[in-house]
Amino acid sequence: MRSRNIRTVTTRRFAVLDDQPPVRALLTTIMAGGLVVGLFLVALVLSTGILVDAQEFETGIELRDLKQRSTVYSSTGGVVAVLGSLNREEVELNEVPRILRKAVIAVEDQTFWSNQGVDINAVARAFVKNITSGEIEQGGSTITQQLVKKRILSPKRDIKRKIREIVLAIHLTEEIGKREILEQYLNTVYFGQGSYGVKAAVERFFQVSTEFGNVPSTALADVSIAQAALLAGLIANPEGDNPFTNPERAAERRAFALNRMVDQGYITESEALAAAQEPLPTIVPEAELRPRDAWAEEVQDRLIHDPMYEVLGTTTAARRARVLTGGLKIHATIDLSLQRAAQAAMEEILPEKPGFTGAMIAMDPRNGFVKAMIAGPRDFAGSQYNIATTYPGRQSGSTWKVITLAAALENGFSPRDTISGSSPCSFGLLGRTQNAERGAGQQSLRSATANSVNCAFARLELAVGFDKVIDIAQKLGITQPTLKPILSLTLGTIETTPLEMATVASTIANNGVHHDPVFVSKIVAADGTVVFDAERDLEPTRAISAEAAACEIDMLRGVITGGTGTAARLPGNRPVAGKTGTTDLRADANFLGFTPQLAAFVWHGNALAQVPGAGFGGQIPARIFRSFMERALFIEPIIEFPDPGPACDRDGKYVSEKGRGVAPPPTSPETTAPVATVPPVVVEPPTVPPAPTP
Repeated sequence: MRSRNIRTVTTRRFAVLDDQPPVRALLTTIMAGGLVVGLFLVALVLSTGILVDAQEFETGIELRDLKQRSTVYSSTGGVVAVLGSLNREEVELNEVPRILRKAVIAVEDQTFWSNQGVDINAVARAFVKNITSGEIEQGGSTITQQLVKKRILSPKRDIKRKIREIVLAIHLTEEIGKREILEQYLNTVYFGQGSYGVKAAVERFFQVSTEFGNVPSTALADVSIAQAALLAGLIANPEGDNPFTNPERAAERRAFALNRMVDQGYITESEALAAAQEPLPTIVPEAELRPRDAWAEEVQDRLIHDPMYEVLGTTTAARRARVLTGGLKIHATIDLSLQRAAQAAMEEILPEKPGFTGAMIAMDPRNGFVKAMIAGPRDFAGSQYNIATTYPGRQSGSTWKVITLAAALENGFSPRDTISGSSPCSFGLLGRTQNAERGAGQQSLRSATANSVNCAFARLELAVGFDKVIDIAQKLGITQPTLKPILSLTLGTIETTPLEMATVASTIANNGVHHDPVFVSKIVAADGTVVFDAERDLEPTRAISAEAAACEIDMLRGVITGGTGTAARLPGNRPVAGKTGTTDLRADANFLGFTPQLAAFVWHGNALAQVPGAGFGGQIPARIFRSFMERALFIEPIIEFPDPGPACDRDGKYVSEKGRGVAPPPTSPETTAPVATVPPVVVEPPTVPPAPTP
């Protein structure tokens, strides 16, 4: 579709000397509009005594930009949302059915195809009425004049402006032609009920109710005679003749339009009689355009507030205006088949825990595209709170340990390192924590990971250093401003969103290369220009080395094959890695997992507060992950993770809170250090479900 944001036409210059009377100024319009029009305008000026300054006609004619709604599409091209401050989508004239064009012309401007932009007879009739009152009461306006009023001039009503309107209408006709004028008019005019332009009018007036809400029952191309007549009749008084509030007047206006169409030879009398018997629309459209679900809300919010989309404007206000009025084509990353898979997994398992809900984010590790999102409670209209993306989020529990592990491997630690998991464990003023069960003892870092041993990871965190753990957390995708060096950092007591944790999983799955999460992959302006393309405009960053990532993936596979996350094992020997996480009193249960093609994070808990009883991350969240992945990857090929490589073959050393290769002091701080008030965070007990179905 060609651009129609601004139409510019250069008028002739009217050379008028300061001492010339106004009659001489207007006589020059004879050149543009013909003798009759010129003489009529002269008479009008003489009768009213209005002096028209010729300078007003020396500038170019600009049709003001039309505000348009923006449309959001899924990754496969289906419409998933419409955003905007008003409901309009421009169309080409050849997209408007002939019957609708004829109906509008029959009602609004019967001489449209033959007049010069002004209907002299209509203007004369209006002139007689207006001249007696001294103000504009009747306009006698053609379609061209109406377009000039709406897109060039101000709403002010006086004779001076009327003269400008007539002259501009003549020049507009000469410069851009009838078809362009009709196209612009049909896209400009207001039909009432929040619909601007013919496309929105058809969609909003003619709807059918479905289980998914009200949807258009008629496409623009399929408008009937009755529908065309109804819409044409609404233009003069869209609110007063509204079929939903004034059905009798709407029926009268439709009958008037049908009679006009018969008079013009556009339809037969029998067609008009049949059309007049059709029922008026009764399903009232929504009052305004606004996000109807969590995906639409998230897309709109990110386009306005996320610096990723600054190409739409340098300020929040500018981006808001561009999104809500710019007629953008917004290509979201949502994959509807994966979204259905995520919803099905939630609905399959969540009912087992009444009073608790779930949230999920699924991402493609290869580009950061968010493919599916479950925001929490399904009733978005009632809640409108997106647990999956809204700061500060919820406690992620031991899933945070993947970040500590990444920092350790990036700094030369080995899966063969030996570390104490003895519990409880105290660390002076930093505080203390404990495992769910006592006496984990000395073990390898690989074993501590598989079994999610709290005290082992507290020691590992101190050995690596808070600064390095926090640095890696930010590189992997944690954007919280509240990260701080506290003992329970590695235990996930600082809140994170499921989106942040899914980004962490995605980065590790992508061999340590980080992509910011992307909800909109491409934005196309109204004129067809691609203003944003994620694949083109966004650059990934390396968070950890490929060697460290490969080794961590290998260790996290052990969580699934024999640790706390066995409930997430996938059928068909599909490789999967992950980590469970549970908070104190089992109020938040989490699972982080990924394959080479897809990464996901599942949160399970109460939507309103931290209510005990959600269970362990290796239970419902791990099962939801598995159910989702089985559906999502059903037809996808099995892809192997990279070989763990030499980083996983490093010789092991003893690790204490003092560092790698540094033995603890003779007197263990576990028995002598003061106790700080750090609440314990439970560990994940192994849960071994029945073997997965092949």
